[in-house]
Amino acid sequence: MKKLSILTCTMIALGFMATTVRAQNPHFLSCDVTGVNSNGTLTSDFRIAGLGSNVSITVTASADATATYGCLNRGQNCPNAANKSTVTGTVTAQGTFTSGKNGSLSGSLTVNPPPNTTLRCPGGQTLVLVSVDYTNVSLSAPGAGTCDTSPGTFGANFFPQCP
Repeated sequence: MKKLSILTCTMIALGFMATTVRAQNPHFLSCDVTGVNSNGTLTSDFRIAGLGSNVSITVTASADATATYGCLNRGQNCPNAANKSTVTGTVTAQGTFTSGKNGSLSGSLTVNPPPNTTLRCPGGQTLVLVSVDYTNVSLSAPGAGTCDTSPGTFGANFFPQCP
């Protein structure tokens, strides 16, 4: 009987000392692209799991982008002249998101086309984004890795009348 009491007390003591340990393993569950939006931006949606409850993580969206800018006259046409500018570069957007009680989060980030830095339109004309293309779109977060969106080019031509 004495052995049973010591064994029972030991089991009860171990039961009180036991704690549940959850290993955090952040990872992307999904990522997708919507757009190109009407203003030339590109939005990436994502879902990350394995964070633990109420954990903040910084997510970065990046893409290679090519934007063409032109001058639009009052007749809504682009003059057939050399007043166009093409800009290329890597564009990024970053945000900090906090997980819920279930240890996951959903969010979205939007990248802008590379800005025009050189083209100036003459009087009576307006500077417009003629077209934009995005490639190599991906999302990344420290500890969660990288999520590459579906391969290919995401693009839009807003002024097909512009040569």
